[in-house]
Amino acid sequence: MFKKWIAIVGSARNGKNTELITDYIIKALKQKEIYVEKYILGAENISTCSGCEYCIKTGECNINDGVSKIIENMKSADGYILASPSYNYNMTAQMKALLDRTFCLNDYSDGKWKSRLSSNKKAIVVGTCKGKSKECMGYTVEGMKKGMLELDINVVDEIEYYNTKYMPVEMNEGIEERILDRIKNNRKI
Repeated sequence: MFKKWIAIVGSARNGKNTELITDYIIKALKQKEIYVEKYILGAENISTCSGCEYCIKTGECNINDGVSKIIENMKSADGYILASPSYNYNMTAQMKALLDRTFCLNDYSDGKWKSRLSSNKKAIVVGTCKGKSKECMGYTVEGMKKGMLELDINVVDEIEYYNTKYMPVEMNEGIEERILDRIKNNRKI
């Protein structure tokens, strides 16, 4: 059965660490016959959430920009890759703006929370960091993961890559093969 995923890259640095890892994941998903449409948030016109609460009443965000298309496509996608470098111990401002805007995918109409997305959606969350340890990553991966869980999306993998300052992804000879194997052997996807 044909599946469609969306990859959302929160880095403004095209072709570097975060996008390279995302591309390896996309390559592995393609081998599993999953089509992936990739968005680079640094190339999108992004407005931040204004807190107007229009979406609570309507289920739609009243801001019309590059994020609007991504959110619309999230409704029909089977899965997502969210990838961000760590900036000051957290995801990039572009990724945070996107996740804030996904608030419209929550339904509060009956006084209780539920996701407006269909069930069985999946996500892979990716964080990259110049620092050498998980502590340096801070809340990058956890923040993106929490945003997905809030929408009742099953996070099927978390990929963290450290030490990009001294071992950029493009110089790591084995990383592509390890990611391909990891995704290929992930039975949750």
